[in-house]
Amino acid sequence: MQEINAVVAGAGIWGCTIARRLAEAGRKVLVIDSRPVVGGNVRCEIDPETGIEIHSYGSHIFHTHDDQVWNFIRRFTEFNGYQHKVLAHHNGKNYFLPLGLTLINKFFGTELSPSEVSSFMKDERHSTALFDAFFRGYTSKQWGKPPESIDPGIIRRVPVRENYDINYFNDYNQGIPLRGYNSLFENLLDHPGITVECNRPYKLGDFPGVKVFYSGPIDRLFDYRYGELPWRSLRFETERLNITDYQGTSVVNYPDIDVPYTRIHEFKHYHPEDKAVMAKTQTIIMREYPANWKKGDEPYYPISNEQSLALADKYKEEAAKIPNLVIGGRLGEYKYFDMDQAMAAALKIVI
Repeated sequence: MQEINAVVAGAGIWGCTIARRLAEAGRKVLVIDSRPVVGGNVRCEIDPETGIEIHSYGSHIFHTHDDQVWNFIRRFTEFNGYQHKVLAHHNGKNYFLPLGLTLINKFFGTELSPSEVSSFMKDERHSTALFDAFFRGYTSKQWGKPPESIDPGIIRRVPVRENYDINYFNDYNQGIPLRGYNSLFENLLDHPGITVECNRPYKLGDFPGVKVFYSGPIDRLFDYRYGELPWRSLRFETERLNITDYQGTSVVNYPDIDVPYTRIHEFKHYHPEDKAVMAKTQTIIMREYPANWKKGDEPYYPISNEQSLALADKYKEEAAKIPNLVIGGRLGEYKYFDMDQAMAAALKIVI
């Protein structure tokens, strides 16, 4: 192996962006990951029978308002122009999310104009009804809390669109990599200054004297000396169906508490430009179930409360004492990042 002068531990969005920047600055970089493949939770697999790109860890849609991020990522992939739209299946009916005129008028059987939405939503009967239908059960399942412990006032803090825009994200730049997410990571790491080793976890003390950029779980890095950080995890059930189209869109949320999963993904809809795949008389769906996390499980969502954030700060203080160690990413910072936020953070790191 060539001589290295920088190590990136963790080959997700944050780590691969850091690695590319280091290599372009003339550094010899070793990228390691404990998994057998790169890509982190954005990793996808192509179904050999249908050609459908399956998002192995749930749906990922790249979206951003950050021009620096958009310009950077488009050096490594072309996007297909996909615009994300999400349905919520409540009480036997489908409603377009997010909360806006399309949902409100259908749910209440009204025909409000944009100027009427604000006063309508100030009525507690209306806000409570919407909370109970679309937020209470979903949030309870997502975070493992009983519905009674969830504050209905949360809906008054949720942005309400006073128009018929049903695009799920406000970001004007969005899409799916035209040749798939795996090609994005392959292109980011395709540099003569980068060497990749998978199935190789990082431990403190490895690579003495070399600067390390670490994006794994920060508590695991210190062998959980102060205790485990709390996370919510997920599990997935994938099913192949002998029909052309199951639900007509990529994601349908299931907010009702009596449905054990939170959403169903149907992946072929992420590539509407691929007419051959769209025409297949098979489709692949994935049901997503929130789960309690225990050591050894995949962590997805940090549980942010006063105690967990204080514990994360203790680990960050320990990390700050170690020369040549830079902590980042969702697992390292104990902070949920969208993909563009993770990339933006990596672009700001001093290398």
